[in-house]
Amino acid sequence: MTSDNTTSARPVLTTPGRAWVEGRLHRAQERLDHIADELVNERTEQLIVERRQLLEQVEELTQLLRVAIAPKAVADDPSIVELGDEVTVEFADGEREVFLIVHPVEAGMDEHRTSSDAPLAQAVLGRRPGDRITVSSPAGGYELTIIARERIG
Repeated sequence: MTSDNTTSARPVLTTPGRAWVEGRLHRAQERLDHIADELVNERTEQLIVERRQLLEQVEELTQLLRVAIAPKAVADDPSIVELGDEVTVEFADGEREVFLIVHPVEAGMDEHRTSSDAPLAQAVLGRRPGDRITVSSPAGGYELTIIARERIG
């Protein structure tokens, strides 16, 4: 990403990703309120476990939203693929794919987003358009060429 220590360790969330995480946080908080009401009448192990899990989720999402920055806040190096970039790759069979590399928490938003922890993202991060690389995945290795990268906010 960048050598700037103030931003390099901070998670990056796209604008739609931030909104999606905020929605998840809101739904988790609503469910916590509902569980609190239920616990007044009935203290089941299931409710207690769900409450504990939701509290952890709320804490994690709140912290993420507090420290996350937008891709445009990261010093962009237009020559390499970085978190927050939309990447076009071409596979050995000529098929092309375009995906957005995002923080793992927002990867589930849609089919276009790929977690920065995924083998494909790990293989292209820090590489340059024109690079031919081999991706090691649980399903086996495959080759691709990075065609382009574009910073998305």
